[in-house]
Amino acid sequence: MAKEDPTKILESAYRSAVEEIKKDSGESFLNTFDNRQRNWLITITEKSELFKGVIAALTTSLAKKIEDPTQDIRYHKEELKGGYSGRTFDTKYVTPFFKKKFRRLAMKESGWLTRSIEQPHAFTLDFPGKIRDKAVKEAFLQILNDIEENKANPQKYLIGLFILLIQQINYSQTKLIYRIPSQRLSIDLIIKCLLLHFFGKYHGSGASKLPVIAIYSIYEILMKDVKRYYGKKLKLMRSHISPDMRAKAIGDVEIVDENNEFFEAVEIKHSIPIDATMIEDAYQKFKDTPIARYYLLTTAEPYIKQGEKQKVNDIIEKIKKEHGCEVIVNGIVPSLKYYLRLLRNPNEFIARYTKNLESEFSKTTEIKRQHIETWRKIVKVKLKT
Repeated sequence: MAKEDPTKILESAYRSAVEEIKKDSGESFLNTFDNRQRNWLITITEKSELFKGVIAALTTSLAKKIEDPTQDIRYHKEELKGGYSGRTFDTKYVTPFFKKKFRRLAMKESGWLTRSIEQPHAFTLDFPGKIRDKAVKEAFLQILNDIEENKANPQKYLIGLFILLIQQINYSQTKLIYRIPSQRLSIDLIIKCLLLHFFGKYHGSGASKLPVIAIYSIYEILMKDVKRYYGKKLKLMRSHISPDMRAKAIGDVEIVDENNEFFEAVEIKHSIPIDATMIEDAYQKFKDTPIARYYLLTTAEPYIKQGEKQKVNDIIEKIKKEHGCEVIVNGIVPSLKYYLRLLRNPNEFIARYTKNLESEFSKTTEIKRQHIETWRKIVKVKLKT
């Protein structure tokens, strides 16, 4: 009997999930699971952005079981007796599918590149892989155990998984619209809101991108309001996690002139004091350009590493003599206060920052739902929207 094409398995489950959501938000389908089964799926999907490797491994396992009902999907490596290559299956079918349907949750190549998943042990209940969240780990292993030991339906689990993932995406998207207050906001209040956002209690990575978005948003306004930037162009924001994209970058925020030559740039650090080595590294990036001004900003306080102030000043002076570029080192708070004073209406900054958060959330996996939700709460409470 010919095996079903894995891509068709995934597409079919996704279409079924969409139809169930159209019918009644997926409730009647999800209610066919018992409480434990449903809770296992909810536990995993609620933290899907933080555990993309687990999502990939679970989807791979379910699709593989549908394709080959004789395969014990707990044995996910060929070197395990009776095993198959979960990584190969994921790389060939699941990750490409996620890049089309669930781009924010897609791994770059495979979920099996995650250390907690890439273990030479079966996905049995005693699996030793160190998945950080114990509840997520238990839910993942219990689902596979349910399929293999209790003969639970893998297709039903796959459709249920997709229903919950689609709902997660739809929920996130509906929460991204804020009403910006009409009253003029004080600079101190804006700074307070930003600091609460930068230093929120987040799980996983991404917070380091928040001050970058703030500075970028300021520059978007400065480009049209400040004479220094007339005729200049603000380059698009780059990803923090894509080395290839950043290969020719000299900063997180970059301004070029009419000849597309670097005019000004800003490098932003989060919770890291600036030292002499950072400035030397920055110089290596921009020394062959005609850039006039280069900022190194950080959210750390104090903003210069203890004992480094003289070294920092010496290197700045050296760069000025050798190159002519003015290197400016500062904390993010005084810099933001200075920039906000230059704006005709500081409220515009809040609108820009919100818009750019939404944009980065939709384009990359650096900004996560937790960052969006935290900002929504800050705006609601502090700005009384």
